[in-house]
Amino acid sequence: MQNSVPLCSGRVLRLDFCSRVDPRTDYTDRNPYYYKFTCYQAGTLGFTITPKDLGDDYDWHVFDVTGRNVNDIFTDMSMQVCGNWSSNPGVTGASTAGQGLINCAGPTYPNFSSMPTLQVGHEYLLLISHFTNTQSGYSLAFGGGTAVITDPKTGDFVSAAYKCLDNRVAVKLSKRLRCATLAANGSDFELLGTAARITGAQGVNCGSGFDMDSVILQLDRPLTPGNYTVRLKQGSDGNTLLDACDNPMTAGETINLDIPIFQPAPFDSIKPVECRPDRLMVRLKSPVRCNSVAANGSDFVIANLGTGPNVSVVSAKVFCDNQLTDSIEILLSGTILRESDYRLNLVRGSDGNTLISECRVETPLGQFIPFSTSDTVNAAFAYRTSLDCDADTLYLRHDGAHQVSKWTWEFDDGTTQSTREATKNFVRGPSNFRDVRLTVANRQCQAVHSERITLPVEVVAAFTLGATVLCPLDMVRVTNESRGNIASYRWSMGVGPGSILRTPAAWRYPMSSREESYNVRLIVTDNLQCEDTAIHVLKTVPSCYVTVPTAFTPNNDGINDFLYPVNGYKTADLLFRVFARNGQLIFESRNWQHKWDGRINGSPASVGTYAWVLEFTNTELNTRIFQKGVTTLLR
Repeated sequence: MQNSVPLCSGRVLRLDFCSRVDPRTDYTDRNPYYYKFTCYQAGTLGFTITPKDLGDDYDWHVFDVTGRNVNDIFTDMSMQVCGNWSSNPGVTGASTAGQGLINCAGPTYPNFSSMPTLQVGHEYLLLISHFTNTQSGYSLAFGGGTAVITDPKTGDFVSAAYKCLDNRVAVKLSKRLRCATLAANGSDFELLGTAARITGAQGVNCGSGFDMDSVILQLDRPLTPGNYTVRLKQGSDGNTLLDACDNPMTAGETINLDIPIFQPAPFDSIKPVECRPDRLMVRLKSPVRCNSVAANGSDFVIANLGTGPNVSVVSAKVFCDNQLTDSIEILLSGTILRESDYRLNLVRGSDGNTLISECRVETPLGQFIPFSTSDTVNAAFAYRTSLDCDADTLYLRHDGAHQVSKWTWEFDDGTTQSTREATKNFVRGPSNFRDVRLTVANRQCQAVHSERITLPVEVVAAFTLGATVLCPLDMVRVTNESRGNIASYRWSMGVGPGSILRTPAAWRYPMSSREESYNVRLIVTDNLQCEDTAIHVLKTVPSCYVTVPTAFTPNNDGINDFLYPVNGYKTADLLFRVFARNGQLIFESRNWQHKWDGRINGSPASVGTYAWVLEFTNTELNTRIFQKGVTTLLR
């Protein structure tokens, strides 16, 4: 019986069948309880979940978790065995009358599913999800199937251990037994070999489940070191301990309880000391009583064995778990910034004791723990540069002071070096900043230093021409796009004296009866005498007047073989069309240099006259021009 359930939001389960037939519905383990069990005899599994309030909607699912992490049920659909997510309230479960191994959400699905077949030796997980968002509980009963999920072996004692702190004996069992069969007054057990009596018993995890594998026995007085026996007997509730199928543990079952001589908690280790410590963390191999640690830290004294600063203990903090602690944080009077050796001595504090173990044994005086500190470090570094036109070199150096033993240089191109001195080549680029980061460390301390180092930028000669083809009387203008710390410019236009200005004045080339080509060259020099050169080719033409020849001879002799608008250097949005005598369009071009070769559909056109139409925008005057005429094709 689970009398109440906690309210908590659910995690989404990816159900194989239901996620395919009903992808819009989220299936979650809402307000869940999980039960893990083992199949000891193969067969079918039947069970019934009966809500305390029959108006509640309970859902469930069974997973095969053999050899798996139970959290895999949320991602691995292959672990699913059977389930029922019907939205109908009332009793649910798996039975011979059930329909289908998996029933999805909604009122059309029945409350009972078919019984799954379990495999011997496999472990299973039963999820019970309370869809109705209340804390009303349920009862769970297994039956109707042929599988055996209760260990058929008679329960045995596995171990017994004494807890000095609260005079308790923890008994471990070989199988899970029902919490309800444990007598709360401890009458199921007796302790032989002592006058101490068992006054109570509590099952471990019985507060949140229905079965247990450990029992805590409360004694009426402390035990001394020695050999004792815990024996099972029939309790005041008329039984021993029973499993889920009411199989009892055998009365008379015994386990030895051997209590060795109580030992003090050793004072033996400190968590590794970090850089700039202002506190220490003492770790104990066995716990001590929290109330045995003086809050003012007077259980501890620090001796300085080196050249570092003297420090003292100002307080101690414990981290208690059921009145015991295995960690003590010691606050120092100041921060230690220098290298030195120290010793933490255990003394008798203002509370009149050192440390007291769980079994009330005081740690002897004279124990101590040595520890060391390191100098704080500085990652500042020095550097010098060696400049070259193609690449510059940085020579970097750290002084290595304060026992630095590790260096990591990081450069802005993603490379690293790990020596005290580093050499780095930087190819010049458009930026004159280079970021360098150094991380240094000694045994305990680390520091980081970054610098942005200024280096020369690359010198780049670059310019654009106002036009690459010049008509008669056109003037050339340039746009200088060079970059770098430029000290001088040298222009060569291919004709005339050139210029040393950053941007020379516009100039004109001489007229010619044929096309000419000129190299326009710019050489730039920076303040370190590094040079770069840029060259553009410029062409002059004898005419930019657009005309269409009155005749052409497409005989492949290299002379007048094509029909096209000649000299269309200053045209835009051009359209040139050629028509046959019957009005058929036989050629069309939007590029003045795309020429008609005198063929129609791949065959030579006949000799004769052909009409053409030309339209374009004159880019110099920004006017639209329309022309038409005829041309004779000769062969």
